[in-house]
Amino acid sequence: MKRKGIRTLFLVLLGLVVAGSIIRMRPALRTKVFFVFYRTWYAHYPFAAGKVLPNSLAWLFEPFVPIWVQVEPGVTLWLNPYDLVSGSILASGAWEPRTWHALAPHIPSGGTFVDVGAHIGWYSLKAAKLVGAKGRVIAVEPDRDTLGRLRDNIRASGAGAVILVAPVACSDSESTLNFYSAPGANTGESSLSLANASQDGKVAATYQVRARRLDDIVNEAGVARVDAMKIDVEGAEYLVLKGAVETLNRFKPVVVLEVNDRQLRSMGSSGDEVLAFMRFHAYTPGEHAEENTVFMPVAAPPQSSAHP
Repeated sequence: MKRKGIRTLFLVLLGLVVAGSIIRMRPALRTKVFFVFYRTWYAHYPFAAGKVLPNSLAWLFEPFVPIWVQVEPGVTLWLNPYDLVSGSILASGAWEPRTWHALAPHIPSGGTFVDVGAHIGWYSLKAAKLVGAKGRVIAVEPDRDTLGRLRDNIRASGAGAVILVAPVACSDSESTLNFYSAPGANTGESSLSLANASQDGKVAATYQVRARRLDDIVNEAGVARVDAMKIDVEGAEYLVLKGAVETLNRFKPVVVLEVNDRQLRSMGSSGDEVLAFMRFHAYTPGEHAEENTVFMPVAAPPQSSAHP
């Protein structure tokens, strides 16, 4: 037998041994091994040819299952490989890294960070590390299933003393609103808008949630400062802002805001209206990162008359 044939046979036999070992692994271990391999390969493989090899081998390890992962010290998450945000963190170790890079310098030790649309807690947990034991994070999340996961992740990360969870939606008034849980492929699309929550398929559930003004949540938290806010609520951003006027005017936090005109229009506002609102309250748009815009407070005080 030629040398090439022997090498081919050896590789085939090695592949069968590896495949057999994978099959015998417990599902959680199989999932963890694959994503460690995936991240390591993409981080260190030096050539263009063969770069996507892990994608081709995924079928050997599937079906994947949700697993606990310490992504970094102080950030331990229950991650579902088939859910967009969780899957991205498993595959790359991060979610919206450019947005976080832009936001982090505005979250000081001892400060306060407000996370509206906290989802599974990625931003909240990373902010909790920055503000430290003397700081505060307010995490707002209305989705029932995601809320349970958020609380589990906070406990697993040891951040319960820093993060206050508000299990409500944010709007411009105290009310009860319909809420639509997005399908499992992207639970981050859950929304007060049916159209926005069903972009990746039929919604998983519909139910009513309590809606509150962010100003009331911040006041009840008793914080003396708000340094930065992130608002990502699938089209309800304008409603959140209208209920946060006192917080914006009093504390002048840096605001990272998802401005998606199509989603905003499904809830009766628009990107232009959001931009006008922020400018009226003495904010100027700065860096754009992923789908988010960083709004910076300017020196001029807000106008006293009501926003149209």
